[in-house]
Amino acid sequence: MNQGVFGQDSKLPVTVLTGFLGSGKTTLLNCLVRQPAMQGALVVINEFGDIGLDHRLLAESDEHSVVEMSSGCLCCTIRGDLSRTVQEASEALEREGSEPFTRVIIETTGLADPAPILHTLMTDHWLAHRFFMDGVICLVDGANGVSTLNAHRESQRQAAVADRLLITKTDLVDEEQLSRLASQLATINPAAEQLQVRHGDLPAEYVTGEGLPDGRYSAERWLGAASYQQVASTPGLTPPDSGSLVSMMQPAGASGHGHANLSRHGEQIRTFCFSVEDPIPAELLEDWLDLLMSLLGEKILRVKAIVKLVGREKPLALHGVQHIFHPPEPLPVEACRDGVSRFVFITNGVTPEAVTQLFDYFQPATAQAN
Repeated sequence: MNQGVFGQDSKLPVTVLTGFLGSGKTTLLNCLVRQPAMQGALVVINEFGDIGLDHRLLAESDEHSVVEMSSGCLCCTIRGDLSRTVQEASEALEREGSEPFTRVIIETTGLADPAPILHTLMTDHWLAHRFFMDGVICLVDGANGVSTLNAHRESQRQAAVADRLLITKTDLVDEEQLSRLASQLATINPAAEQLQVRHGDLPAEYVTGEGLPDGRYSAERWLGAASYQQVASTPGLTPPDSGSLVSMMQPAGASGHGHANLSRHGEQIRTFCFSVEDPIPAELLEDWLDLLMSLLGEKILRVKAIVKLVGREKPLALHGVQHIFHPPEPLPVEACRDGVSRFVFITNGVTPEAVTQLFDYFQPATAQAN
């Protein structure tokens, strides 16, 4: 493997493309692989038969095939183990003397929970040393999205962990239906950007570049603008105001927000954020996260945070899935200009109070130790 491509300082971005059955993933992929901007990308798909384009077979084995589209985009089929699939695709290109791929897009099946894929990217030794998680893109059927979210837990989890939500088939429904779906998605995942897509027509830039390491996007966008609400001037844990995400995600009847289906989703999938105004001692952060993950790890679907630590000039980006955290990524000083640490949690039934009270529990102990 070319270490110049896969060195420690040059990891390649991975995008996970998810969405329930019939949400339009194949239509979107057919559009994406045609685009010149996808040259050098490796798209890991379920079946070649779904991608009806002219292509050139680069390599083939009993389990894997790698083809090159006319745009220069590379495609391979996944058979079982993700790490083995990507390794064999890379080795096949090397044997052929072809240029190595520069990013990876992984299509999940319609019934798949994306969390195990994110977990694999963080824990598999070969993958973790060569790739970073760029983002999760979830497609939602504009015509059937509301009923799908109500009936299928998998679709809720797909939407909950996404960085961006693409609403498809918008030409088949009226504005009232789209508004109802948008509101329901905002209840499940208020930090994710929503975009409407027709017939899979979407520039590749809207599927890639959701991560921070390349420096192209702001920390605010990565966490979600909703997490950047004004914080109080008191030190320590910043209490949420009445319009915060914490208040929005309370069970039905606990707040004055009248969102449709809030009780159904609010009692299961929760998205909330909190902020810490003062720099956090590294020991406190480590102890808090260790205990939080050991107690509630399976219920923590995803965590994203930008943290300002005591004694460190540069902030850190944290990204966790269930009980596993990706190694922290140092960020430019500008990523945390105000010095406030911000955490976004996507959980399965874990309340904001459970997270914040556990954080508060460690503060007196740390103060005494110092």
